[in-house]
Amino acid sequence: MQFCSKWFSDYKELPNILRFHFYDRLLPLLYPRHCPVCGSVLPYGNYICEKCAPELPYVREPVCLSCGKPVASSEQEYCYDCRIFPKRFRAGRALFIYNDKTRPAMTAFKYKNRRILSPFFAREICARHAGTILRWKPDLLVPVPIHKNKRRLRGYNQAALLAQDLSALLHIPCCSNLLLRCIDTPPQKALRPQARLNNLLDAFTINPACQKQLAGVSTVLLIDDIYTTGATMEICTRILHAAGVKNVYIYSVCIGIARD
Repeated sequence: MQFCSKWFSDYKELPNILRFHFYDRLLPLLYPRHCPVCGSVLPYGNYICEKCAPELPYVREPVCLSCGKPVASSEQEYCYDCRIFPKRFRAGRALFIYNDKTRPAMTAFKYKNRRILSPFFAREICARHAGTILRWKPDLLVPVPIHKNKRRLRGYNQAALLAQDLSALLHIPCCSNLLLRCIDTPPQKALRPQARLNNLLDAFTINPACQKQLAGVSTVLLIDDIYTTGATMEICTRILHAAGVKNVYIYSVCIGIARD
């Protein structure tokens, strides 16, 4: 048990592939997984129970050509938010619709130390969208950062865990600390789209210690847990463009429904 505790405490020092297999294979031997939807204990090797698997709200075509939100028909190119507030990233995709089925899992992943959900999300993303991501040809995976106060409270950045697991599965380099959140902004939930953008204008910056990792990078895939109006992804895109990145694509585990 002391050996396993040391592995757990030092997981940040492991290469992405070893950290992935630790959470994906070793840790469930000691602490069985629970279904991310209903919470029932799962047999080893399972990621979701047979009852809940068919109920997961996967994002399906047609989707917005910009952010990847589901839209009403294939004739509709962009969702309402992307028509009113055009985005600078090239395109985006998401795994699930954010609703009552996925909200408990995202809350557990984000706030309740359910880091073991990251390999499940990463595997599902690769199963459904690995081809799309590889066609984008990202040179680097970059997670959306959280402020140091939130990281100190939670102990981890959920987007960084996901980016590291995707790096292990897709064999694309990941730079978890390229972007820094330098201002701990108030919650965004009650704000309208333009107010959300204004709230974040000075909240992010490039980490000077990681600047050299952008050498030769033309395309970045930004990773986050939940996409709503896209304000966070938009601000991070602008910062990456200013740092010399030509193309920015985005991916989120969950995405909201288009307002139209």
